[in-house]
Amino acid sequence: MLRFGSPIRVAPGLQQLRALASRVTVVTADESALVIDAGAKGSVGIVLWGLESLGVKPEQVAVIAITHHHPDHTGGLARLSRATGARIAAHRLDAGVIDGTEPRPDPYRNEFVAGVTRPIVKALYSDGVEVDAPLEDGDVLPFEEEVRAVHTPGHTPGSTCYYIPEKGAVIVGDALQRRFGKLGPAAEGVTADNRMARKSLAKLLPLDFHTICFSHYPPLKENAHRELELLIERMPEAESP
Repeated sequence: MLRFGSPIRVAPGLQQLRALASRVTVVTADESALVIDAGAKGSVGIVLWGLESLGVKPEQVAVIAITHHHPDHTGGLARLSRATGARIAAHRLDAGVIDGTEPRPDPYRNEFVAGVTRPIVKALYSDGVEVDAPLEDGDVLPFEEEVRAVHTPGHTPGSTCYYIPEKGAVIVGDALQRRFGKLGPAAEGVTADNRMARKSLAKLLPLDFHTICFSHYPPLKENAHRELELLIERMPEAESP
C-alpha cells in the first residue's frame, strides 16, 4: 500500500508526493530540486521523507513554488521553508496572503459554509512566509531546468500553473481537476471567480505538453493536451484568455 510521502513517478526527474490534503510535485535536476506546493499543516515530515526517498537532501531544495494560496497547498510552507532554506516563488497577486500582509480568505463561496469553516480555515494557513521570487505571467523560475509560470487567475487571483518544456508537463494545482477520470475546470465551490478560471485555461493551449499533474488526482500522462482542447470546446466562455 502506498504510504504518504511515497514518491509517485510521473516522468524521469518528475515525481509527486502524497502530502496531507494535496499532492506535492518534485522536479529533480543534477544538483538541486524544485518543490511545487507544500501540502497542509503537518506535511513537512511527509515531504522531507519523500525527498529523502528520492535522494534529495533538504538543503538541495532550491525553490518552493506555490500554485495558489489556499491552505491545503501552503499550510506546511513555513516549516518546509525553514527546513530547506529554499527560495519561495508565487504569483505576486497571492504573495500578500502567503506572507500574511493580506487577510487569509476562506475558499468556500457558500456564505453559510464559509461562516462555519472560517475559524478553522484561518488556523490552517501557515505562518507568514516571505515570497522572495514574486512571479508574473511567463516568468522562468530560478532553477536549473526551465520551469515557466503561467498565470491562470480565477481559482485565486494569483493561481499559477508551471510548465516544464523538457518533460512535456504542466503542473496545474487546482486550475483543473479530474473527477472519475473526466477532466474538468476548477471546483466551483472553492473558486473565487469561476468564469475567469475557465477562461484562463485557454492560456495552456499554446504549450507543448502531454502530461498534466494535479493537486488532488493522479496525473494524466497520455493525450492530456487533447483532453484539455476537448474540455475547452465544451466551454465556450473559455475560448479566449
